[in-house]
Amino acid sequence: KMGLPPRFAGVTLLALGNGAADVSATINAIKSDPQTGYQMSLGALTGAGMFVGTVVCGVVIVTADGVACRGALVRDVVVFIITVAVVFWQLKRGSIGPTAITLFFSMYILFVLIVFIADVYHRAVVVPRMERLRDQRERERQRLEGQEAQQAAAVAVDNLVNDTDVATTEMAVTHNAQNLSTQNIPGANTGTSPRQNKALNKVLMALSNYDKYETQGIEDPLDGMSGWGIDGNESQTERPIVLHGTHGILNKHNGGGNSESIGTPDRPLSPNIELIDSPYHAMTDDPIDGFCTETGYGSFSAHNWKGAWHDGTQELKVHFRETWKDIFVNEENGILDKFFLACELPFTLFRKFSVPIPCEGYYCRALVALSIFLSPIWIGVYLLIQHDINLFLKSSIPYILIGCVPSFIVGALVLRYAPGGEGVMGLNVSVPIAFYGFVIAATWIDAIADQLVSLLVFFGAIFRIPGSIMGLTVLAWGNSMGDLSANMTMAKKGLANMAITACFAGPVFNILIGLGGGFSTLSKATDNAEAEVVLSPSISIGFFFLLCNCILVLVSGVILNKGMIPKSYGYAALALYLVYLIVSITVQFTTK
Repeated sequence: KMGLPPRFAGVTLLALGNGAADVSATINAIKSDPQTGYQMSLGALTGAGMFVGTVVCGVVIVTADGVACRGALVRDVVVFIITVAVVFWQLKRGSIGPTAITLFFSMYILFVLIVFIADVYHRAVVVPRMERLRDQRERERQRLEGQEAQQAAAVAVDNLVNDTDVATTEMAVTHNAQNLSTQNIPGANTGTSPRQNKALNKVLMALSNYDKYETQGIEDPLDGMSGWGIDGNESQTERPIVLHGTHGILNKHNGGGNSESIGTPDRPLSPNIELIDSPYHAMTDDPIDGFCTETGYGSFSAHNWKGAWHDGTQELKVHFRETWKDIFVNEENGILDKFFLACELPFTLFRKFSVPIPCEGYYCRALVALSIFLSPIWIGVYLLIQHDINLFLKSSIPYILIGCVPSFIVGALVLRYAPGGEGVMGLNVSVPIAFYGFVIAATWIDAIADQLVSLLVFFGAIFRIPGSIMGLTVLAWGNSMGDLSANMTMAKKGLANMAITACFAGPVFNILIGLGGGFSTLSKATDNAEAEVVLSPSISIGFFFLLCNCILVLVSGVILNKGMIPKSYGYAALALYLVYLIVSITVQFTTK
């Protein structure tokens, strides 16, 4: 909706959302212990990189019965190899300072720029060129059909008339057929193939991951300029695939599991049945309504403030009734699932009351308004717990109460003018609210990650387990379970290429931004520009296995199998992870 190139959005906004927990855990692990905290963070990064790159990747390959090894996958694996090599080289020097931190951030920015340039090139150059070539092929097809019609007519005439009339008739038929073959086809004989820089085209097409011809066995009309891309559709507007939310393909209650269940202006989502009969809904042309509501979705805001209050209370009742059913009535939840979900319920409610989510699939107008109003209270709690900053009563000034005033006003306006039911908020309103909600969610992630790291340090001290081992096992597994579930579901839905690409693009973000942010935070906390680091044996082995896995993926997919990673490699990747765990733990405990 924001018009961002899809793969550029994937390595920026999507990477930020999916990797926030991993990056936060890395930063908290580094700053928790200035001397050895980085050991746990490096263990978690290498362990998670191996788990996602072998176990998750292997499961995706086996589930999809093999995946294509082209385009974005090759690009991201190569970038991952460079990332691992550069980070290991910097750590091996024995210290991390401003130069290394800047290098980490710069590498990811360069990666984002490469993706962005390839995306822009595809949209600005490749798509128009493909459309011109398709038009040219269509003109050629119609010309050939005209010739075939001419020949068929000549044969028919030859059978119907005598020899003396054949010459005259054929001339007339030829003239008519030629007119038919060129009628309404501008430039039928003038179309020429545009000139291209084939070397540049090959590089940019490979990076952009949009070429569909190699994977379908079709001759490339661009005369050898194709890249190593997976299937793409150059002639149509790319439609985003919704992963999460009520209508997302990762929602286990979504039977269809495809983008057709997403509301569109042509086929809007039906509003909540309990809210349709509200007497306070009216089809008005209030300019604020139009500002807050996405046009074409058939959803309207409340008619007045009393109606807004009535609708809001009904929406909250419906929302929390559905939440209760999803936990305790859902037949897919076992007894153990219900127990853990019940234990988590208070924290789930706290998050719902403080994190506004205006996105499709999660949208509830009353809950968005309530969370905006209550979010300053959570900010005060977070600053008090994490940073010892008391905004509830600092210098006899209740800053939190003052902050609740504008949040109350914004929340009231949302309740009054935002669309009800399953309507869609206008982009100019939903984007700022979503960004604010992301900031609030990041504080939740930071607080939870800090408690998790403290808990792991506690158990590591009790059982005398090195921080690096706790990182590459417990912390890495915990951070990667979401990737395993999501990527396996995407593979089952036919999105194996997207899933396996995420297995290598995600760790690039986590390593570069996590270490850059972690050591930057440590430098500010200790007032020391340089942080001394010593690589433990298990971490060095982790970097070695990361490189081996990436090289094996490229060898298997590009060299041995000519653009396909076979199903057998999925089992080999799982075996490689077991070898990595055994070697890392054994060497860590046997080396003095």
